[in-house]
Amino acid sequence: MTIDALLVGGTTNCYLVYDDAKNGFIVDPGAEPEKILDRVKRLELSIEGILLTHGHFDHISALNKVRDDLGVKVYMHKDELENFLNQSPQFIAMMGGEQPDKNPDVLLKDGDVIHFKAGDVKVIFTPGHTPGGVCYLYGNILFSGDTLFQGSMGRTDFPGGDETAIMESLAKLSKLDEDLKVLPGHGFPTNIGNEKRMNPFMRQVL
Repeated sequence: MTIDALLVGGTTNCYLVYDDAKNGFIVDPGAEPEKILDRVKRLELSIEGILLTHGHFDHISALNKVRDDLGVKVYMHKDELENFLNQSPQFIAMMGGEQPDKNPDVLLKDGDVIHFKAGDVKVIFTPGHTPGGVCYLYGNILFSGDTLFQGSMGRTDFPGGDETAIMESLAKLSKLDEDLKVLPGHGFPTNIGNEKRMNPFMRQVL
């Protein structure tokens, strides 16, 4: 398993995940579709799907072009659809992207398992930053979107944010293996154990 992290739009982590046979998937194509597609082509990847941790503009602004060029399905939690469909045009434009022109192909729920050739991905429902935010568990990796950051958590002052819900989500994540590597939507990698020891928000729920 290889994970290629691309910084897109200046602040957002987009992840290309693939196995030795070059089968893989993309997490959060936030901006710069040409950059993402060029990396896919250069690595000769066979992309099986696009996973969205949530529907904010900085995680989906490259979605239309990446999805259409690769011809793959898009996965997102069912409770995130309204948020996904109600983007701010000026924010999308700031990221050089376009309004989503199609609904996601697969609407997920907590505990679903997505079966890719590159391996199974488990859906962990973690609302709070948005109503339908999720983390994706893939082997010993957690793609945490904007739920959990190194030393912090996602903000809850956007429409649909819920501080009580995100604290409950952090409590859920705190029960995972402490060695689990966390790859967030912004910032640097960490692991569950470090966040339980050092993250002031996660420490509140232990």
